[in-house]
Amino acid sequence: MEYQASYLRLSLTDRCNFRCFYCMPEAGIQYIRRNEVLSFEEIAKIVHIFAALGIKHLRITGGEPLVRKDLDRLVEILAGIDDIEDISLTTNGSLLPIYAEGLKGAGLKRVNISLDSLKQDKFRSITKTNAFYQVMEGIDKAIEVGFQPVKLNVVVMGGINDDEINDFVDFALARGLILRFIEFMRITPLWRSDYFIPIEEVKRICEKRFKLREAGDNGFGPARYFEVERGGGRLGFIKTDEENCKRCCRLRLTCTGELKICLFENRGLALKHFLSEGVDDEQIMKIIKAKVLMKPDVTYKKWETSKIYISQIGG
Repeated sequence: MEYQASYLRLSLTDRCNFRCFYCMPEAGIQYIRRNEVLSFEEIAKIVHIFAALGIKHLRITGGEPLVRKDLDRLVEILAGIDDIEDISLTTNGSLLPIYAEGLKGAGLKRVNISLDSLKQDKFRSITKTNAFYQVMEGIDKAIEVGFQPVKLNVVVMGGINDDEINDFVDFALARGLILRFIEFMRITPLWRSDYFIPIEEVKRICEKRFKLREAGDNGFGPARYFEVERGGGRLGFIKTDEENCKRCCRLRLTCTGELKICLFENRGLALKHFLSEGVDDEQIMKIIKAKVLMKPDVTYKKWETSKIYISQIGG
């Protein structure tokens, strides 16, 4: 089996300025010590190795990646690595009004903004913050500086925000955003069955009001995309199932330098350890290739054994 991954999700921190109840506890979480987190130099070294293995797309994640100091400097370093064609960012959007312009200038091309309610009170209940208007401003700023595309990620939860599904479509169409509805994933101790809604049901709700036509190109991500026939927008629906696992070309690097071949994998490969031990690049490449060959055996079916929070995995 040949090495086929082309997309690396790169977590910079397990810290976040939000406390979304399905992602991390409001209090009591044990943060990773700063000296255990990859330095920018270590990140660049690892990305050089992955680029040599065929990785072309990087997505910067967290926690909330914008709480990591000097992120624009890291983006500029990564954008200068040969064969890296695309760098994107997943963020809660609250700090984009401050950092969007600098990141665009450094080489960041695209952003995904996570937002689970368009109602201020409900937003506060989900995130435990009063940052609603900062996120709205962040969305506008991302559009203004020219990120293309700007995607909006919505985790749909029964009894929480399923009454806002069509409102989100209207919101995205009005701003030219690509909207992606995400099934509430069976992962981490915070998952609750009473919040779960199959993504097929979310799509049916959309189809009662909007006429959807399947898009030809779904890209290399997990979403299945549909065009909105009136309004010209695009909707994505993300389901956790074996079909997504089969076509997954994503790898994940945690902020501590652990390579995970699946979101649902408990323990990854400690690349930071190999760097600190002075293992040469060729040997690290061989180790990574051997790890990736295990990918078909690690799927969402193993979610029950996952005891870590989404903020610690890298989303």
